[in-house]
Amino acid sequence: MRSFAIAALLLCLVAMSGCVMWAPVIPPLGAVFTATSGPIDTDVDQTTIGNRSGSASSVCVLGMFAFGDASISAAAEDGNLSTVNHVDYSYLNVLYLFQSFTTIVYGD
Repeated sequence: MRSFAIAALLLCLVAMSGCVMWAPVIPPLGAVFTATSGPIDTDVDQTTIGNRSGSASSVCVLGMFAFGDASISAAAEDGNLSTVNHVDYSYLNVLYLFQSFTTIVYGD
């Protein structure tokens, strides 16, 4: 019985980690709800944002099923950008049952 409890606990921990552990940034996480955004770029000394933007998302459901393309190239294609000047992210988590990671690019 004890080994079953340990296995169940490990399974819960893996399920709760979901997609977040492999994201390019790890935002502050709330156990019940998280909605954060911020920069992925850290080199913004003389960065111009640009006139257009595009976004691309990936989602994770129940910590078990993850799908989508949140790459910079997919976001640039969404905004019809040939030059990317700056990259932000947006992250949503609801009880680790639903998570969404969105890459937002700015450029021309």
